[in-house]
Amino acid sequence: MKTKNILFNLSIVLFFATSLLCALHSQSDSIAPVVKKKAILKLSYFSVENQIQFLNFKGLIKTKDKLEPIAYRPIHLYINEASDEKNKIGDFVTNDQGRIQSVISPVFADVWKTNNPITFIARLDSVDEMGTLETETEITKAKIKLDTLFEDEMRKVVAHVYTLEDTNWIPAKDVEIKIGVQRLASVLPINKEASLTTDSSGQAVTEFVLDSIPGDVNGNIQLIAKIEDHELYGNLETKFQVPWGKSSHFVNSHFEGRSLWARGDRVPIWLAFLAYTIIFSVWGTLIYLIIQVLKIRRVGLEKH
Repeated sequence: MKTKNILFNLSIVLFFATSLLCALHSQSDSIAPVVKKKAILKLSYFSVENQIQFLNFKGLIKTKDKLEPIAYRPIHLYINEASDEKNKIGDFVTNDQGRIQSVISPVFADVWKTNNPITFIARLDSVDEMGTLETETEITKAKIKLDTLFEDEMRKVVAHVYTLEDTNWIPAKDVEIKIGVQRLASVLPINKEASLTTDSSGQAVTEFVLDSIPGDVNGNIQLIAKIEDHELYGNLETKFQVPWGKSSHFVNSHFEGRSLWARGDRVPIWLAFLAYTIIFSVWGTLIYLIIQVLKIRRVGLEKH
């Protein structure tokens, strides 16, 4: 009887322990950690030579330990109001880096002329349980003009920045601007000052201290002025050609001539002769050995 009571008590303990473990397990499953996601969207405005305007968009999703691009997602760009389809710049799909680039069509010339400032809107379709994502950027019309002057026997570059107020272009002060020389894939600063700030007249002046910089055949180089990620004007860029470089003449590379660095059929004759001699010697030796083996085999068969 005593043994039955002990077994009964153990079964009750095991039952409650099993029930408790199941409850804890189901509770831990129901309180699974929720991964928080945050969208990082950037829409940038660019103006080149005060004539070509375009937009750049970049989208990222940030989680606790990684940053992923919003890749291959439909995106729609608008000007001023997203509620009116007439204001749609276009429909696009982001690339593998979550980026797109779109030129602002001349179709919106009237909207561009009659509005200042102007708002650009980027709207993404539903993204990974985050719903519709949207970002915008507002820009005030501005432009850059480049010029040069000689002062105190020094060559100088002058940049003028203007902003549109009502119908008048007025000087824009306290604007950071970078001036350099356009090279193949970068901009070379023309002196130690990495950037300048415009004064009350919207002007920034800097000395050109580069010597013997390579130019084209006539010694021309391209000066470039940039405003980058300005809170009001966005990104502006303009160029100006000056004959301050060193003339570059084409040097015949003797591409068709025979040399060690030429293509295969234009190597020096002595090198070709040496290579062919080695090739024929190796193959000739192999063929000779094969012939001798066959002769030996034939003689052996004749004796038997």
